[in-house]
Amino acid sequence: MSVKDQAKRAGEKARATAEKAKDKASHAASEAKARANQAANEVREGASRAYESSRASAVRAYDRTRQGASRGAQRTGEGIENNPLVALGGGLVLGLILGAMIPRSRREKDLLRGVGTTINQRAHTAFDAAREAGQRELEQRGLTADAAENAVRDIARGVGDAARTSAEAGVKAVRHKDA
Repeated sequence: MSVKDQAKRAGEKARATAEKAKDKASHAASEAKARANQAANEVREGASRAYESSRASAVRAYDRTRQGASRGAQRTGEGIENNPLVALGGGLVLGLILGAMIPRSRREKDLLRGVGTTINQRAHTAFDAAREAGQRELEQRGLTADAAENAVRDIARGVGDAARTSAEAGVKAVRHKDA
């Protein structure tokens, strides 16, 4: 075999080896690409599941908060319906607190200089008049402290007498059965 033939043969072997190497590299690249795509798909699916889970949790939390606020509003409305005077008193107290927190202006001080004292005096006068009228009405109906004390004493005496009579009747009934 000539050198030319040997060179040709070596060239063909080199080409075949290069072709095999190229095929192996192409196959390895295809496998790497497939694994990368699979990993990317798994990451996408995991992110999608995490997103859906977070979204569902947020929706549940929103619904619970909305329901709690609705129940609170309903209970507040029922409380106001059932106890309007308490609600009125609470509103007055809240208004007083907020009013006390807001600083007065000079103009307001000038305009309201004697109003507070006048309102206080009138409130005391009205309270005293209402108390006196109530006491007179109770006295006219015979509802005094002494009368209430006597009524309680009479009730206690009556309950004691009823208990004593019941006990005596029970004892007599037992004695008659034994005899």
